[in-house]
Amino acid sequence: MSRLEFKDDVSGALEQALTEYERALQELEESEEQERSPAADTCLQLLLLRDKIQTQVSREHPPSTQAALRLISLDERLSEQGGLIAKTLPLDKFCDLIDPPESAWWWYIQPPEEIHPWDTFNWLWELLTVPILTSNFALVAAISSRFLAGGPDAIGAFATIGQGLIALLAAGAPLSKVGQQIIERSLTGFNLPKYLWHEAKLTLALAVFLGLLGFQAYLPNIARFYVRRGIAAQRQFQTTLALAQFQRALELDPNNMEAHFRLGNIYEDLLEFDKAQAEYRVALLGDCIEAYNNLARLYIVRSEDYTGAATLLRQGQLKLENRDNIEIKYCSSGSLQAIEYVFLKNLGWARLRQDRPLEAESELRKALEINPQAAAPHCLLAQALEAQNKEPAAVLEQWQQCYALARGLNPEEDTWLDLARQRLSPAESEDADSSAAPTEEIAPDG
Repeated sequence: MSRLEFKDDVSGALEQALTEYERALQELEESEEQERSPAADTCLQLLLLRDKIQTQVSREHPPSTQAALRLISLDERLSEQGGLIAKTLPLDKFCDLIDPPESAWWWYIQPPEEIHPWDTFNWLWELLTVPILTSNFALVAAISSRFLAGGPDAIGAFATIGQGLIALLAAGAPLSKVGQQIIERSLTGFNLPKYLWHEAKLTLALAVFLGLLGFQAYLPNIARFYVRRGIAAQRQFQTTLALAQFQRALELDPNNMEAHFRLGNIYEDLLEFDKAQAEYRVALLGDCIEAYNNLARLYIVRSEDYTGAATLLRQGQLKLENRDNIEIKYCSSGSLQAIEYVFLKNLGWARLRQDRPLEAESELRKALEINPQAAAPHCLLAQALEAQNKEPAAVLEQWQQCYALARGLNPEEDTWLDLARQRLSPAESEDADSSAAPTEEIAPDG
């Protein structure tokens, strides 16, 4: 057979195969028009015909232009019917059996993805998800910065890592391809329908957002935990540790008035009086009742602002007197009587420095009714009585009590102790002189 005759035979076979291919396609299209399911044999025969045509096209002799254009047109019609074929035949099983090359695209046709009515709102769920994800990142950054402000500790590190992982899962994952795959596999594992995936992602992001908001609202409780640790350290004279605990508590909850008050105590112990006053002022604005007393005492010993001290003390006393009708905060573990005592003692001290000894005496005697074993009221009362030129015996009695009870554990008490020693020395000398004076002797009769 000549070369020309061979080519004509090939072309004739291709034309016959294309005719059969077209006939099978037409039969499939008619079944779709009549809204009836095609036979599986028809679909399979159609794909095998396409394989046959591909074998003929791949031969050494290419098809004619007319045949190539006809094949392209028929392939377009096959592609349009791909969804129907994919529904009729289990193409994945045929692919496993035949193992066609990737170029045989007709074996890899995928059924059309059904659009569920809920999918029409996917754009809305995605639009709502983006700002929530952004808010999650912002909340994680804000909360983490509070925990890490004073340097990481075990609780802070655990809280930061935990919320970071949750936020990355719910916020970072949808923003990356790998993260999306993880979430989609998880949703598939829960047998959640695909048309609900966008809603599920939005729900997850919203749940994390609400969880982070709840955690942020819980920070004051964690701050109180740090305050308790600071108090324990303070009682064991671990000043540096107590300072760090109170500072960390304020990073988590700036409105914790007890932390401000106790931080003022620490600064006062460290002789950083300006910082102590600043903390006491903040605690005072938060109605911490003890802050009135501590700030007033600093006014007396540091600023010599006796009028300001007396004003603060009277304001605090009025709040204590009306505690049943107004809200006040107790920032120390002292009893109500102990608090009332220090107000009376310091108000008497301020009145004494204001040259109002009579009022000072009144306040100091009230303080002694509450705590008669305290040294300071006796020392101050002795000075108030001296200023009023009261009976020496009464003054001396107060100096004796001052000397007996004072321990000199702070600068003021040490000063009063020395003053009591000075006042008592002349009195002891007079007693000694009177006891050593000679008695008149009576000569015997004789």
